[in-house]
Amino acid sequence: MGTSKSASASPTRWSARAHAFSGRPDPTWTVESSVGEQLEGLWNKLPATHLTLPVAPPLGYRGCVLLAEGRTWQVYRGVVERVEGARVERRSDATRNFERTILASAPEGLIPPAVIAEVS
Repeated sequence: MGTSKSASASPTRWSARAHAFSGRPDPTWTVESSVGEQLEGLWNKLPATHLTLPVAPPLGYRGCVLLAEGRTWQVYRGVVERVEGARVERRSDATRNFERTILASAPEGLIPPAVIAEVS
């Protein structure tokens, strides 16, 4: 049905993380509000899906996460899962545009080229 009130409010702080490494910390960064709002707009246009997040390999790129005040979007290989409180929603990102937009918001050089190549 409709979007919840908290989902339509503009969060003041956005951040992201790419699950790209094993044995050292994954890259994390602050996402500009304009990009966060763009991503929220993309999310609102994605079609719902019954699919779950694909199982990621133990090594290498394993998806990325967008965080914004009580909401988390986990993204991997064409599926986006948003968790807000106890509510979990999944949408199809067949073109991986949502995923690429998150990764493109990282400071230059932070995301390994192999990760960029995988989602391109």
